[in-house]
Amino acid sequence: MSKKNTNSLSTAKMRELGSELQRIRKRAGYGGGQMGELLGCNASTISRLENGLSKVEDGKVALYLARANATPGELDELVSLDRRADDGYQVRPHPAGFPDELPIVAMLDRESTSITSYEPVEVPRHLQIDPYIRDALSQHGHDKQTLGAAVMTRLSRYPSSLHRPGSFTFYISEAVFRNNFVNRTVMQQQLAHLMTASSLPHFHIHLVPSDANLTDIRTGFTFFRHDEYRPVLHHQLPTMSLFLENETEVTFYEGFEKRITGFALSRDETRHWIKTRLAQQDHNLPD
Repeated sequence: MSKKNTNSLSTAKMRELGSELQRIRKRAGYGGGQMGELLGCNASTISRLENGLSKVEDGKVALYLARANATPGELDELVSLDRRADDGYQVRPHPAGFPDELPIVAMLDRESTSITSYEPVEVPRHLQIDPYIRDALSQHGHDKQTLGAAVMTRLSRYPSSLHRPGSFTFYISEAVFRNNFVNRTVMQQQLAHLMTASSLPHFHIHLVPSDANLTDIRTGFTFFRHDEYRPVLHHQLPTMSLFLENETEVTFYEGFEKRITGFALSRDETRHWIKTRLAQQDHNLPD
């Protein structure tokens, strides 16, 4: 559940914008102090801006980007982001089934100390292996030209989560392992990977039985939490993602999270289920 956050005025949009400004500044080869001199402020002001701890004065984002030699595309995108309302609701379009390259997703993945995900359709993206990613993204219409780059992007980002500090909790519906878009061999490899990941102390993988009374929770969602910031909920749709920070919305989804937890198998029960499932597949037994 939500904790008291020490930087409650910081929003995901502010941190997303700050993270992108920092990336572009570093690419230009400027230190924080140098950037401050170019903008007529001190390094502390730049640090607070890039860490999403202070809002940007009107016109400052465009000036910052001009001084840091941003591309025209970056200038348009980030000025537009700066002008969007920061009311606890953020919508980001993305390629079908692939939010990975959104700056806000990269930022939340990187900064969160706790990630909790519920997936009723696919294995969570943080846990997917190469052949599973290919099968899943192919179902979303990715062709050979886009598929390879998308797979590499996902694989290059998420293996690091196996080793970094933090807590990862995944609730996966049993129906995920009965989906026919993934062939038997790929699913067996994916299950073996889940078995390995579930042995890590900071990974908590829980199976949600198919007979759980959760028919009103039709799509997956992910909570990103950090002790210093408000929780952010990521609600992924096929071609866009919704990010929620509004307290009412967050509380509503926390109720869903509590219900799912009540139906889910324990960590050890889930490991036993995976082990049994792997044995069935090894012997070509029916599910």
